[in-house]
Amino acid sequence: MKHDWKQTRIGEVVQQVDNSISLNPSETYTLLGMSLEGRGLFVREQKQGSEIGSKTLNKIQSGQFIYSRLFAWKGAFDFVRDEFDGYYVSDEYPTFKIDETKADVKFLHYYFNQAKTWKAVEQYCIGVTKASRNRFKERFFLDFQINLPSISYQHEIVKKIESIESKRNEIFHLRDEQLKDINNLLYSKYLELIETAEWLPMKEVAPIHRRQVEINPEQTYFEIGVRSFGKGLFENPSFKGSDLTWQKPFWMREGDLLFSNIKAWEGAVGLIPKKYDGWVGSHRYITCLPNLEIIDPEFLYYYFRTFEGVEKLSSASPGTVDRNRTLNNKLLHQITVPVAAIGLQKEFVALLEKTNSIKDHYKQTKHELTELMPSLLDKAFKGEM
Repeated sequence: MKHDWKQTRIGEVVQQVDNSISLNPSETYTLLGMSLEGRGLFVREQKQGSEIGSKTLNKIQSGQFIYSRLFAWKGAFDFVRDEFDGYYVSDEYPTFKIDETKADVKFLHYYFNQAKTWKAVEQYCIGVTKASRNRFKERFFLDFQINLPSISYQHEIVKKIESIESKRNEIFHLRDEQLKDINNLLYSKYLELIETAEWLPMKEVAPIHRRQVEINPEQTYFEIGVRSFGKGLFENPSFKGSDLTWQKPFWMREGDLLFSNIKAWEGAVGLIPKKYDGWVGSHRYITCLPNLEIIDPEFLYYYFRTFEGVEKLSSASPGTVDRNRTLNNKLLHQITVPVAAIGLQKEFVALLEKTNSIKDHYKQTKHELTELMPSLLDKAFKGEM
């Protein structure tokens, strides 16, 4: 391997620093947290010294390397960027000064932003439980071995990675802006379409229609649920009829509009596609059967993902506390929805399908670009860039 790569103890290129300060009860401190899987530092909150449980905090400085003892095994590593200079973390975040003649802090950041590195780190973690007490002690970090090339080549690798990462982020930003434009265009078309629409109650447009399952103890059932905030359906683990106790599942059929009766107020609505025809949902879900002569199910589904649609579901879910806000069947039937001419609805749905196809393509591209980074880092630290 070129560029004088050699196995190096982290302790040979970094030195732990003590940034602890005693808290002033009347002073306000900006506290940082750290996301997992390499997503790094973020501003968590601001608190007065009198509101903080400990007597000390660590004041961090730009250019330092930092990690979370508790969650190093899940990728909680970063370096301190200029924007976080002078902010504070708890003593669970050890910080280190880099010997810049031997190591580039960004090189270390990228090295510790790999899943295989996290797995190696996990072997050195100790504690009571894996989820909350799996600490990566400083002595293990300082003894951790990594493959380091010359400092000039470290700079070169960092420059290449940052260039590719920058271009990738530009693509992400451009695609996000394009998606906003697509959604705005679609909504504008929808508003134009409902100007002449008739508003009818759900009882006429898509009445509640539930099909209770007669449980066969020997049969395997496949279950779906629906996420909040218009994020659609998800699959639950399958189960045998003999596993059920008090639950009362209901059949789902293609074209059913599905509401969560405890989360409808925050947009938990879905539309059953052909893929899930014959699956089941728990008694916590309400199925409505659209009248295909007057309403296209996709058009109705779109309406209940608009701000107005969610607001109406919220109004039909009386109560003041999260899980006590249950969608009332009677009030659901009273919700009025726009019913445009069926031909116009189908034209809108055709446009909706085209935009969904574009979104799916964007999603796939984003996935591929996201997957690019692990491969890129792997090549970089093998000296193949």
